[in-house]
Amino acid sequence: MKKLLTIGAASLLGAGSLLAQQYDIYLSGSTAFRNNAYDASSKLFDGGAPAAIQTDGTSPANKSTLWAMSGTCSNILGATVTNVVVIHGSWNGSVAGIFAEGQKFGVPFFKSSAPTVPNLVTNTPTGAFSDVDSKSTLYPLSSGSYWEKAVCVQPFIFVKSVSAAVSGITNVAFGQLQQMLANSAAPLSQFTGNIADTNTTVYLVERTLDSGTRVTQFAESQFSGAVNNLYYYDTVGNTGYYVATTNRFTGSTLDPLFTAGGFGFGYVGGGDIANVLKVNQANNTAIAGLSFADAKGVTGVNWGNMLSYNGQYPVLNYTPGVAPATNDFGPVITGKYSFWAYEIISWPKQAQYGTYTDQPTPYTVVSALLNKLSGYNGTTSTKGSFVGGTGSIDNEVLLSQPGGATAIRLNDMHSSRQSVGGPISTF
Repeated sequence: MKKLLTIGAASLLGAGSLLAQQYDIYLSGSTAFRNNAYDASSKLFDGGAPAAIQTDGTSPANKSTLWAMSGTCSNILGATVTNVVVIHGSWNGSVAGIFAEGQKFGVPFFKSSAPTVPNLVTNTPTGAFSDVDSKSTLYPLSSGSYWEKAVCVQPFIFVKSVSAAVSGITNVAFGQLQQMLANSAAPLSQFTGNIADTNTTVYLVERTLDSGTRVTQFAESQFSGAVNNLYYYDTVGNTGYYVATTNRFTGSTLDPLFTAGGFGFGYVGGGDIANVLKVNQANNTAIAGLSFADAKGVTGVNWGNMLSYNGQYPVLNYTPGVAPATNDFGPVITGKYSFWAYEIISWPKQAQYGTYTDQPTPYTVVSALLNKLSGYNGTTSTKGSFVGGTGSIDNEVLLSQPGGATAIRLNDMHSSRQSVGGPISTF
């Protein structure tokens, strides 16, 4: 566990507030979307910011895997509601979040917005973010029991490592992706067309099976075969890639969740893969599929090592090696670029407190906060009710556009699809 960092003022829990029930919201799921979830959650609080935050020490804070923030939310819950609200975030992967929510499985969270002893508490997620809808996973949620609301479009990209040995790779084609998903490796010559590159192996660095990015890769390529091997890079001795034979989370706080879900070998988060791609060694001949947020800092130039997919970039007028001034997602919006999925937030349609939940927050509070976070009004998830506003994912995507957005607002889209990796329709 990374060194803990406490940011902001002291906890709001004074002597008087102990008389009022504390409301806890536990969010889990997508590591690829954790930055937007953090930013939007922080603005749910009165004054547009929490009174106290504990993160795992990651910089910037919105990339933290574990965090908890607290304050009051009377702007959403009503002027007379002064109860302290604690929003806990634990990002373990899209499918893992869906699994834990639907199976009422325990996930480790920070107990409070300030360090405590013990510092972790195990709870069933109140809500889960996922890069894919649950029906595309092995753990579909019942539509009668759970909301699943699209909050934005999450574009994915293929990125190469910083090693000069893969400088000749510029594109990933449909057939190449299928081969790489089966073997996690292919000759460099398949990408460059140069016979001299036949003996150099390019590795596809992959996440565990709980990854929404990986689910999207499988669906996008229509791959349904067996995966022969996954590979890890030796970041200690820099001796190159080796066949994965162990789970990277063994012995960690996530171990029970991943063991129960059977999510297999692979890196747990997209940030872990981005760190591997940053290793500047001749033997680090690799590519990977990442979210825009995780791919941003692989090189010193924002999105500098982005590869085209089937000859198309997700950003209009992209020049390899040059940071785009803004991310104009025109190719995604118009249906030209297909490696994307809807970002989904899910939560139960009625009060559901699993074995581990220690704070039975009233469902009216859960519904009000998560509807605000999702950007929807009322009980429908149709596009017409999409309202956004401060504290919503929609608002965070809007605010991020001038500096390089990592997602796309639903109302900006001129194309759609009915399933992950499915046909794209334009409108």
